[in-house]
Amino acid sequence: MSPLAPDPGALAADEPGWLADLRRAGLSVYRARGLPTVKVEAWKYTNLAGLKKIPFVLDDGSLPAAAGRGALALALADAHEITLVNGRPVAVPDSLPAGVRVVSLAHLLETEPAAVEPHLGRLADLSDAPMGSLNAALMADGVVIQVDAGVALDRPLHLVTVTAAPDQARHMHPRHLVILGEGADATLVESRVTAAGAAETLSNAVTEIRLEARARLRHLRFVNPGPDAVDLDLTEAVLAEQAHYEAFGLTLGGRLVRNESRVRLRGSGADARLHGAYGLRAGQHADTTLIVDHAVPDTTSDQLYKGVVDEGGKGVFQGKVIVRRDAQRSDGNQLHKALLLSRNAEVYTKPELEIYADDVKCSHGATAGEMDMDQLFYLMARGLAEADARALLVEAFLDDVVESVPEGPVRDAFLSAVRAWQAGRHAVTWEGSA
Repeated sequence: MSPLAPDPGALAADEPGWLADLRRAGLSVYRARGLPTVKVEAWKYTNLAGLKKIPFVLDDGSLPAAAGRGALALALADAHEITLVNGRPVAVPDSLPAGVRVVSLAHLLETEPAAVEPHLGRLADLSDAPMGSLNAALMADGVVIQVDAGVALDRPLHLVTVTAAPDQARHMHPRHLVILGEGADATLVESRVTAAGAAETLSNAVTEIRLEARARLRHLRFVNPGPDAVDLDLTEAVLAEQAHYEAFGLTLGGRLVRNESRVRLRGSGADARLHGAYGLRAGQHADTTLIVDHAVPDTTSDQLYKGVVDEGGKGVFQGKVIVRRDAQRSDGNQLHKALLLSRNAEVYTKPELEIYADDVKCSHGATAGEMDMDQLFYLMARGLAEADARALLVEAFLDDVVESVPEGPVRDAFLSAVRAWQAGRHAVTWEGSA
C-alpha cells in the first residue's frame, strides 16, 4: 500500500454521492501513483522518500485550539483573523462586512453541501497531482471564503494555519475554497506556521480559487514552518475575463516546503502576477513550482521569484508558461534570480515556455550567483560591519520583489520577517485568538 493512503473502506461515510466519488477518485489516483519520486519530472529536485520512514498518524481533530500556541506568524493588527489548527478552523471573525462569508468547509458539507458542490474538486485537475489526489481522499476541513459581486473588503483576511503535533507525528490535509464574484476585491494573507515544540508534521493542502469577471484577489503567503515540518501546498486558480490575481509568497523555514500554483487564464483580459522570495539555511528545502496557462487571447502573466540560500540550503524554482493555439496576443514573462551565500548552497532552476500560438510576447530568464565582493567591500569601507553590510546587500537583492506587495502594514510585516530571518530570529510569536 502507498504510504499515507487509507484503506478504501476507511473513507468518510454518510456523505453526498458526489463527495464520495471525489474521495474515491482521489484515492485511486494516489494508490496508482504513490508518493512522487525524483523520477517524476515535476518532482525531479524534491525528494519525498524520507516521508516513508516517519510513523505519521492522520490528524483526527482532537487537539484543542491551545495546541497551536507559540507559532511564529506575521504580525497583522488590522486584519480579519481566521485561525486553523491542523487545517480545522478554531477561530473566525465575529463580524465581517456584508457580502463576505468565511465558514468551515466541514460545516458547509454537513449543512449546505449544494453550496460547495459546484466548486469543490471542480477547479483543480488532480489527475497528475498525486499529493493533491491524496488531499481529495483525506480532506476533513478547511475554510470557504466567498465575496459577493461588487463587494470590496475593508481589511485583509489573515488565515493563520498552524500545524501542531505535541504527542506524535501527524499528517493533515486542509482544503480551502476562495470564490470572488464579479467585480469583487479582496486581500487574503496566509501565515503557514508550526506550533512550538511540535513533533514531525506533514501538511498537504489544496486551495481552489475562482475569480469571476473583473474580480481582483491579492493572495499573500508567509510560509515559516518549523524545522521538523513538511509543508506541501497546491493552489489552483481559474480567472474569468479581466480578473486579476496578484500572488506573493515568502518562504523562510521548514524542513521541506513545496508551493505549487497553477493558474488558468480563461477570460480575455485576465492577468496573473506570481511573485515571491525565499530564504533558506542548512537543512531547509523550498520548491516553488508555477504553471500559468494562457487559454484565450489577450491575457497577461508575470512570474518573478528571488531566492537567498545559505550553506546547506536547497532552493528549487520550476516555472512554466503555456500559450494555447488560439491564445493570440498573450504576454507572459518569467524571471528567477538566486543569491548563493555559500559554495555549499544549492539552487535548481527550470524555466519553460510551451507556446502554440504565433502572435505572443513571452520571455524567461534565470540567474544564480554569489554576493558581489566589490559591493561588500565598498560598504565595509564606509564603516559598516561585515554582517550589517551583507544584510543590507541581501535586503537590496530582495527589495524589488517584496515591493510587489501593496504598500502598507502587510508589506511592512513581510519586510520585518525578512529582516528577522537575516538576524537569525523569527517573526512575531502568535499566541492565538481562541
